[in-house]
Amino acid sequence: MLIRKNISLDDKYLKKLQPFLDANDGNLSAAVRDTIEIADTALAHHKSIDEAIRFLKETPAKEELSDTIKSGENVIINKTMLEWLFRYTKGRLTDEELVNELINPFEIKNMKELEDYLNRIFRNNQWTIRTSIKCEDIEDPESALILFSNSTINSREFFAQLIAHFLAKWKQLDVEHIFRRANSTQISFKKNPSVSLNETMPGVRKHFGYLDIICKELDDNTEFWTQLMYTYNVERYNLVTLHRNQFETFAAGDIPNPTKILERLCKQSVNEMPLPDLLIYFRKMYLATQLVKNIEICLEPGKESATIFHDFKNEKVIRSLVEYFSNIFRESGTPFMTSSYSSMIVFRFYEDNESECDSGSYRATEFVEPDIISKE
Repeated sequence: MLIRKNISLDDKYLKKLQPFLDANDGNLSAAVRDTIEIADTALAHHKSIDEAIRFLKETPAKEELSDTIKSGENVIINKTMLEWLFRYTKGRLTDEELVNELINPFEIKNMKELEDYLNRIFRNNQWTIRTSIKCEDIEDPESALILFSNSTINSREFFAQLIAHFLAKWKQLDVEHIFRRANSTQISFKKNPSVSLNETMPGVRKHFGYLDIICKELDDNTEFWTQLMYTYNVERYNLVTLHRNQFETFAAGDIPNPTKILERLCKQSVNEMPLPDLLIYFRKMYLATQLVKNIEICLEPGKESATIFHDFKNEKVIRSLVEYFSNIFRESGTPFMTSSYSSMIVFRFYEDNESECDSGSYRATEFVEPDIISKE
């Protein structure tokens, strides 16, 4: 029985029917019949239209992936094993050759094309990650916000560092902030033209490449670092790291000046550093040497101070330690006063016009005996 009915179709649906119209010499009724046959076949194996459409979209990608596996371009790896690899390579940047192999810069012209390219790669390789990029200028952005959603935090972290590495070279965008959540990772980028293309962006290094130097040293001097870490572990970190020249000076009974070492590490002269920066670098350096137990710093303007905690008992050693640290602050040019206690050394800093401090570069109070401390 033939039933005739009027139907309304927008242009977008007519365009989708065009291959069927071409196959049926422009006969719309025949084109619609073919479409119904295909839909009926798809629904026979799927619960809903959406599920059938999703399957049909994924099938070509799966077939392409299967072809790359047969050719040896890709391999199948256990998901648990892949997660382990992602977790234990955190903190290391991917080699630039691998970055360019996974993200082909010649296929991408702007940030919108990068978003589409990444989502296509993730979908084709069954990585389940979804990427969204927001920026005002897709051609040459001054800043950008990228959201990675779905999958696991370790897999998102791996691809995030890979893309951050790519954007640093491609658009001179550096990582500004990272917000990690259970099901998403959001990264804000900001242009940093001051860094050359041969250097790693500081934000990328800080957030994603913080273990690069350590791993390189371990690879180059495995025996030395393995023994050193074993020794530190056995001795519960009760070892002190000193430059060879400083140790020689201490052994000769004199007080060395550690300023040059601090300046080499900071790549800046001590007398050019703002006091808050100097205190931050000072704390990082001497906590790492294990020369003291802890260092607390106050950066509040007008109340800057450094409180050093130690467990030395010998008064002469403590006096030497005070003089040793004083050499750094003396060369910074900011007047200061020191107070030495049984297990604590306090450096307080003053403006030049403070009457409480002498006109010289520093003033040290007398060492306070332990029994006096206990009474206080």
